[in-house]
Amino acid sequence: MWLPIFTTFLAVLVIASIVLSIKGRNRRMLANRIPGPEGTFIVGMLPLAIQGAEQKIKGAQDVYRTYEKSMFKAWLFNKLYIVLTRPEDIEFVLASPKFLRKAKEYMVLQQSIMGQGIFTIEDINKWKINRKLVTKGFSFKLLKEFIPIFYEEALVLAEILGDNSDSTSKECDISVPVSMATMEMIGKTALGVTFNAQKGGCNRFVENLLTAMHAWEYRITHPWYLSSTLFQFSSIKQKHDHSQKIINEFTDEIIKSKIVEINNSGSENGVNADDDDIGRNTKTLTKIFLENPHENMTLEQIRDELVTVMIGGQETTAMANACVVFMLAHHQDVQDKVFKEQESIFSIGDRNRPITYNDLLQMEYLERVIKETLRLFPPLPVFGRDLNEDTTIGDHLCPAGSTLIICPLFLHSSPQHYGSTAHGPDAFDPDNFLPEACHERHAYAYIPFSTGPRNCIGIKYAMLQMKTVASTLVRHHRFLPSDRCPTPDQLRLVFLTTLKLADGCYVKVEPRRPQ
Repeated sequence: MWLPIFTTFLAVLVIASIVLSIKGRNRRMLANRIPGPEGTFIVGMLPLAIQGAEQKIKGAQDVYRTYEKSMFKAWLFNKLYIVLTRPEDIEFVLASPKFLRKAKEYMVLQQSIMGQGIFTIEDINKWKINRKLVTKGFSFKLLKEFIPIFYEEALVLAEILGDNSDSTSKECDISVPVSMATMEMIGKTALGVTFNAQKGGCNRFVENLLTAMHAWEYRITHPWYLSSTLFQFSSIKQKHDHSQKIINEFTDEIIKSKIVEINNSGSENGVNADDDDIGRNTKTLTKIFLENPHENMTLEQIRDELVTVMIGGQETTAMANACVVFMLAHHQDVQDKVFKEQESIFSIGDRNRPITYNDLLQMEYLERVIKETLRLFPPLPVFGRDLNEDTTIGDHLCPAGSTLIICPLFLHSSPQHYGSTAHGPDAFDPDNFLPEACHERHAYAYIPFSTGPRNCIGIKYAMLQMKTVASTLVRHHRFLPSDRCPTPDQLRLVFLTTLKLADGCYVKVEPRRPQ
């Protein structure tokens, strides 16, 4: 059944490419002056694009390393991608207001539950207004109020990791528990609801969010489904639409209940829906949006922004937190230094007291550990910008209609920027983030959350949350390499909308003796 459809699709693509080749001579002429792999513009990088998500990383890295001394081009059908490798060129693009428009590939997210949120919105003027409003939800005052929530959930996570570890081998897959912990944290701080995700609660938002995200990944790993028309024929589309409907309904319930609460008393209690949601006294993004009616945000726009923040806050920190623990397990000397830092901070009074903002400020070595983890495992391995007019970038004139690609995953492991230390660019070395090392390196050689006007607005939120989680876990447990994954290079990664773990993240969990 599918073979005739796929054959017809390929034929249409070839014909369309021939037509476009006649119309796009100027673009091809300019592209031919830019280095890049062999291949015609009709096929181009298709063999790499259709590889499995895990194999795609190795193949893309090989191409990147071959051409990383200059920008390079890659064709996929009639789409021209220009990969920026030099920090100077990356700064030129990310720091400029001329390049605010995201690549058209982000339509996969826009057509889903993110809608017109700040990550995918096309209207730049509306993006500026909404971003300013979302930023209020990450103010210094609010971030400090979130710390008790982070700590509360980190304690639950520490208990769960201890309970989930095998009684004999002490092995534990930390990926799912860590993901559920971060989901709980972002739910309480952004929506003001409790999902009970860590304790096995069955929440329709959490379950259907995972289904919707699987649909994005499926479309990315099957390039022909980037076409909305062809995606209609996929069974994944039906599952996605069902989940999208449930997520929208759930988020709408939260928004409407908050409107009632604000109108009645201004207090922020929970949403007493069938999911047993419990709100927090801390002001959340939901309330911030509703208290600013002059911004003329519709309920649909508020929903898109809330879902966008939920996904951004959960996806990025879940991966980072798991990888921090994994790297500590494989670098006992680093873990010992982190623990000693914790001992010095909690040496006076009750060592089991809740973490404070001042405690987090003192965790300088842990912060370097987190930054080094983000260097090797950037949550956003690749992102893109549309190029609307012919523009000279570095040594080349890049044609309009191209997509500019930036790959933090490969940039961060480049020997050109991290090869000067004795350990090399692939080694885990928190000293890469000593002040003198940062000073010697180009600022745009490290961009785990992007940078410039369209950077991630939750960077400070993420750092406070990750510090709270890592410090709490290290004070409760010692982590060791698992027999299932005895060396760091055996951790399997996949290249999707975000960097993900292919088959879990296994470590051994041993409780520390009470102090």
